[in-house]
Amino acid sequence: MTAVTISYPSGQQQEVLLAGVPRVGESIRLVNGTPGSTLIVLHVLWLQADATDPTPQVIVEVRPRD
Repeated sequence: MTAVTISYPSGQQQEVLLAGVPRVGESIRLVNGTPGSTLIVLHVLWLQADATDPTPQVIVEVRPRD
């Protein structure tokens, strides 16, 4: 599992665990999300680990599927 920060167009962010990191254009559905709501991945940003935090971070920008 990979810890991912989901970033919504409203500016809201949510940390979730995903089986992997989605690619741009892929659809994802969160277990604790609104039933039937699917999100489209717009952008994926990897942040490099450093001495203070050895775990890399992944931020996934999404929008609701129309």
